Amino acid sequence: MPIDDEESVKRLNHLLDSSDKKSIGIDSIINTIIGEDADDEIKQLVKIALDNLDAGITMKELAEGVMNLYKWRESQC
Repeated sequence: MPIDDEESVKRLNHLLDSSDKKSIGIDSIINTIIGEDADDEIKQLVKIALDNLDAGITMKELAEGVMNLYKWRESQC
């Protein structure tokens, strides 16, 4: 199922607002952005991409990256 960028951002903002400025695990962020289609493979792909970053990343960049990686993977199937 294709993810809806606007809805994904709304869910992510809700997660951030409800976190009370505490750290949020990457799995929770991925599940929030992608929804029910967040499987172990996409989680591993995101973690590999994050491990290979040379610099910090904003939440906006993270959200866009997760969405783009998911859409790329789905287009390859």
